[in-house]
Formats: sequence, C-alpha cells, structure tokens
Amino acid sequence: MPKYDDYLIASDYYRFLNCPHWPYYERFATEEERQYKREATEAEIQRQEDGVSHEKEVFGQLFKDQEIVEAEMTRDPEKDSEATLELMRRGVPLIYQGTITHEDWTGRPDLLRKVEGESEVGAWHYVPVDIKSAHNVQKYHRLQLMFYAVILEQLQGRFPARGYMINKDGEEHEVLLGDHVAEFHAYTEELEKIRAGEKPDPVLRKSCFDVGYWGKLCEHYAKSTNDIAQLFNVDIRKLRGLRELGIRTIEDAAAMNPQELDGKMPGLREHGLTVAKMQAQSLLNESVIVREVVDLAAPDMEIHFDIESDPPNDTDYLLGVLIRRREKTEYRAFVAKTLEEEEKMWREFLDWIETLREPYQVIHYASYEHVRLNVLETRYGGSEALERLRGNMIDLKQVLTHSIVIPQYFYGLKYAAPFFGFSWRGDVKSGGQSVDVFEQYLESKDEDLLNEIILYNEDDVRATAVLADWMRAYARELKTYEKPYPWSGSIPSEYSA
Repeated sequence: MPKYDDYLIASDYYRFLNCPHWPYYERFATEEERQYKREATEAEIQRQEDGVSHEKEVFGQLFKDQEIVEAEMTRDPEKDSEATLELMRRGVPLIYQGTITHEDWTGRPDLLRKVEGESEVGAWHYVPVDIKSAHNVQKYHRLQLMFYAVILEQLQGRFPARGYMINKDGEEHEVLLGDHVAEFHAYTEELEKIRAGEKPDPVLRKSCFDVGYWGKLCEHYAKSTNDIAQLFNVDIRKLRGLRELGIRTIEDAAAMNPQELDGKMPGLREHGLTVAKMQAQSLLNESVIVREVVDLAAPDMEIHFDIESDPPNDTDYLLGVLIRRREKTEYRAFVAKTLEEEEKMWREFLDWIETLREPYQVIHYASYEHVRLNVLETRYGGSEALERLRGNMIDLKQVLTHSIVIPQYFYGLKYAAPFFGFSWRGDVKSGGQSVDVFEQYLESKDEDLLNEIILYNEDDVRATAVLADWMRAYARELKTYEKPYPWSGSIPSEYSA
C-alpha cells in the first residue's frame, strides 16, 4: 500500500497558499531540517477539535431528517474509496466522510450529495460539500472543492458543475466549479512539482510563521541564500519576474536599475522596483530610509486604538484606547468578559465616544480596526459619533510603508515597534497568544489571564505612540540614517523602552 504522503491531498492546497514550502517540507525535510519545525500549540489543537465538533453540530442540525450513510474508513485510500464508490452506485442520498481516490490523489469531502443527472454510477451523480468554520468562501475552499470534483469525474464519469461550502452559520454557499478550472490547474501544477521533489524558491511570509509550522526553516532558507524573498511586500509573481531577470540576491536587488527593468516582466514597474531596491539597500546596510516626508499632526488630543478579537468565535472582546492630551495620558479598556457581553462592550464604547467634543485624531495600525468597527456596527448599530471617529482615523502602517524603509522582512507592529526600541512588558506578545489566553480565560474565569490581555493591548497602543513620535522627530525630511542611529535609547516618547 502506498504511503499517505505519496498522495496529493486537499490539505496540500491550504498549506501551499499559506506557505509554499509547507507541503514540500512535510514530505522531504531532512532530520536536521525537522529541528526547525514548531509543534502545534494547545490552542491550535483545540481549534482543530472545535472545528470537528462544529462540523458534526452543523451536520446534525441541517441533515437530521435526511438519509445519511457514514463511509467506512480504514486509512487505506484505495480500499476506502472502493467502499465509498459502492455507496455511490447504490444511490445513497448523502455520504458522510467518504473517501475518493484516483491514482495518487485522495480526498475526504465532508459530504457527497446525490443530485439528478446521468453518470457511470446511475441516473444520478454526486457533488462535494464541505463544512467550514468561516463566513465566506475562501480561495482554498474553492481549490479543495475543485480537487474533489476532479477525482469525482474519474470515479463517476461526470464532472460536477457545482460544489458547496456550508459556513459557520449553517448557510450554504454555491461554487460554480467550472469558473475555477484554470486557477486550480495552476496551483496543482506547482504542487505536482513539489511532490516530484522540486523545492520551491525561497518565500518568506508572515503566514509561514503564524499558520504554518516551518516558518523558521523558511527564514533560514531565505537568509542562507541571501534571497530576494527577504524583501518586504514583494509578492510571488514579482519574485518570479525578478529571478527570471537574473535578480536573485539582496545584492542583486540593491544594484538593479529600476528604469531599465520597468515593464520587462508582469507586475514590475519602476516605482515598485525603486522601493524594492531601497529595501534591499536597507537590509544590506541596516539603514533607515525616509523616502517620503511624514507630516503627522500632533493635536491636543490623540487616541491610539486597538481591538482584540477571538476569530474562532468571530467575537471582539476588547477595545483599547490610549488617550493622549497635553495635560495627561490615560489608557482605557472596554472589555467583554463573556462572548455574550460583546454588545454591552460596544454600547459602552459608543457612549464613551459621544463624550469626545474637542478635535482629535485616532491612530491605529493596519486595517483591522476599520474592519471590526464595521462588523460591530452591522451587528449592534452605530452613531454619528462613530462616523466622526472613523473620519479621524489614521492607519499608521500605511504611513510607515508608504514613507519609511526599515531593515525588516515584515512591517507588522511586532516587527516595526521593537526595531525602534519598544518592548512588550507581559508574557502575551502577539495577537495569536492573546486569542489563546482569552479562550483559557473563558474556561477558567481567572482574572489574572484577562489582566494579561489588557496589559498586552495597552502595550499595543503604546507601541503605536512610539512610532508616531519617532515619525514626528525623524521623518520630517528625506534622509538616510545609518548605524549608530541617533535615536538609539532616546526616542522622544514617554512610551519608549
């Protein structure tokens, strides 16, 4: 019997989209390389278990009155597929957790649903249905449904025109599979190269660390080859184009001529190439480049704003604000101590922003706060004061990425703020950890855990204050800063470490 790793599986698409080396290292990593692989956290394991529980719960609610047969599973893909195919020939209306295998592809859609239309199994055929803990159909959902559809075509002699994703709210979303054939074949071609032993060129993404297990090895690979994958905000298409033009290392990128390369490959235009060149020079020299002057006002009142959320439950549980006035500074947290208190927290926040009379600006980092404000407003309502707050919001990450070049692979807050001297005080040091600790708090009701999250959130908004103050002091003119930096140990902010 072939080893399971010999097969192409649906999870390979999810892995590849998050970290192109994930499916490669799972199959071909050496013993030495496996030392870099991180273990799944307790929270990740719990979320996987919760996903299975959610699947069974949704399954039980939506299909309780329908005839369902659970397919046999022995972990032998060939044997299990034959058992599923026999159920298909019998015309079972719904097959739960059936295995479908053709040659060296194998998959287990959550459901196979019988629909009208001739096929080799009878006067009917089957379409794939997956149950996911998400609200909307994502790319990897489409690819996995396409994967199942291609195998089904081989087994039943008919390609299913539609696949379905049932979301976390029990809503069924239809996917027209014929619309995604080219996309599917492009990703499958890459995965087949990997299965044949071809190692992808270096890629360095946050998701390699946050979602995948091989991030440290991805970083080691990129650094050991001095590859252009280390350049911030250069996507795979641009990396491929640069490599085809002979630009593979950071030194190559630092020396390239953007005018000569403009338009020579898809996505490579002079402006983006110029920024990439600056990024390469910054990495080589550990320099900070102010490429656009930053004009960030310092009003009498400035609010730094950050939201903590629990994605598995699609709930926001903390809205934190650092209110800076000339005469005093205070931090305030609006907290939902249970999932059911989200609306109460939101009402308290709306009541508070009604009290903001003087001119103010709101600084946040990245687009997340805008997204979650929209979600909360949709759920529980808004106000004119909320509209004023939105109108006064400034995304500091946009300011940083548009105007400043720093010697970092990523420009997330946890990378940028420490570079400028800020450090988080508590044990919780990332959004993912915050989610994990909050879920522990929901189980234990240990107030110390909640206080850890509040401290983490306070440090998040203190970090944006440090960045804002650095920009006001050092980004007022076009300039390149070399080591030793003039601000080392003395950023003009009360929040610097």
